[in-house]
Amino acid sequence: MTKSLYLLQSHKFGNENIEATLACPKCEEIFKKEFPLDLEGQITEFKCPVCNSASEADLPSKGLEQKEEFEGDLYEGGEENSEEIDED
Repeated sequence: MTKSLYLLQSHKFGNENIEATLACPKCEEIFKKEFPLDLEGQITEFKCPVCNSASEADLPSKGLEQKEEFEGDLYEGGEENSEEIDED
C-alpha cells in the first residue's frame, strides 16, 4: 500500500529543529509540526493531529537550500558582468 504525502507549505530551520507547516492529504487541514534536525532530508511517517490518519512527510535538506542560494548569486553576478561588456 502506498502512503500519501503531507504537502509541505513552508519550513524554517532552527538551531535544534525544523519547523514545518504541512497540509494533510486526507482532511486538508493545515498544521505546524517540529522535527529534530537529525531527520533533515528524510521521509518520516506520523499521524495527522487533526484526523489521526498516518501519512509521510518529505523533510527539506538545509544543504540544498544553501546550494540554491549560491547558484542564485552566481547567476546574478553573471548578469552584472554581461551588462558591463555590452556597454563597451
